[in-house]
Amino acid sequence: AAAFSAHADTFRNGESFYGSPTAATAYARQVTLGSRATINVDYDSVVTFTNEGRSFTWQFNGLDDRPVDIAKIAPPGFPTKPLTIYVAPNPWHRGS
Repeated sequence: AAAFSAHADTFRNGESFYGSPTAATAYARQVTLGSRATINVDYDSVVTFTNEGRSFTWQFNGLDDRPVDIAKIAPPGFPTKPLTIYVAPNPWHRGS
């Protein structure tokens, strides 16, 4: 899996707040950058982002219920366009 951007926010253990890079699968959602400005994803979903013939795949299994700027998770050198990803709440987290 591609390394996530050095600019990504990380926990003390070095893992990204936003999830983790992962291998592409047949079940990954496909998103072409430039086709929209925002997308909604479920917590723990896997998305393959494509732009200018390049792609990377990300699993949204970090912090939930928050927006993520594509530039925070794209690997170095990946050509980004404006895109905000809204991650739904983790269904296993219940309010008290």
